[in-house]
Amino acid sequence: MMGKSMVKSFWSALVIVTLTLSLAGFTMATEQVEGEAVDAAVAVDVITDINRDTRVITLKNEAGEYYAYTAGPEVKNFDQLKRGDLVIMEYYSGFAFALEPKGSGLEAKASTLTVKTAKLGQKPGVEVTGRYFVAAEIAGIDLKNGVVVLEGVEHVVALKVSDEINLSKLEVGEEVEALYATSYAISVTPAPQVSGTVKMKTKAVAVGIGVSWGEGTLSMYDGSEHEFSVRGLTLIDVGVSSVEATGEVYNLVEAKDLEGVFVAGEAGASLIGGGSVLALKNGNDVVMKLKTTQKGVRLSLAGQGLKVKLK
Repeated sequence: MMGKSMVKSFWSALVIVTLTLSLAGFTMATEQVEGEAVDAAVAVDVITDINRDTRVITLKNEAGEYYAYTAGPEVKNFDQLKRGDLVIMEYYSGFAFALEPKGSGLEAKASTLTVKTAKLGQKPGVEVTGRYFVAAEIAGIDLKNGVVVLEGVEHVVALKVSDEINLSKLEVGEEVEALYATSYAISVTPAPQVSGTVKMKTKAVAVGIGVSWGEGTLSMYDGSEHEFSVRGLTLIDVGVSSVEATGEVYNLVEAKDLEGVFVAGEAGASLIGGGSVLALKNGNDVVMKLKTTQKGVRLSLAGQGLKVKLK
């Protein structure tokens, strides 16, 4: 489990910084927060399959890995999506349809419970069946957006919750049991034209810590180039002291829009196993998709997110 200081840092990056601050990383709060939007993980990949009945979308990333996401009723353009589309998807670790106090015996109900995410007669709707059980501590609550962050023994998950779950009756620090379906998408939009590309190189501050600093170059669609510094890209692999990465940037109007703190939504992004490709978003809604140029090297973020500053 994370220490309390790590938990607090983790949430400060989970809350969308639609405030003046750039987007802080996908982390967890140590107190209940009402009215603040929780940031979702981001993926920028190609649709390889769509199940119209179950609303399950399968994406393939540049590492050749496939991931399936259930498109919630928030995805209003579901019928317009098609195989082969390059999309920007925002998603949570999953969808919680049952959340009860510790010791409720919820795990035994996993094979029988289902939930509809829209009431009868409403469209679009989706029916999900539980596949995963977790006993965890509530690390953050977002009442406005209906999201709870749970810290278990092995990992952290950020879950959209069923309308049947009253989050206002829950408290941060409370021990609970949850049944959830994984990978719940809340937004799927066609990726716009690439507005810039980046090249960066980072170096570890100290072996074993992983937090890194580095520098890079942004090449914009208008032909201009801009140098920037970065801090917070983590090197997962033991023995790796530096990493080089390239990437594409979306939704960039001016070079200064690149500045801020990028977050990958760590709780959700942990579902993506390879780590050689990492999608990020900052408070200016700029999306950056990074991939390593070194074979076998994987990317992650420090708890504070990836801080970018123009020189």
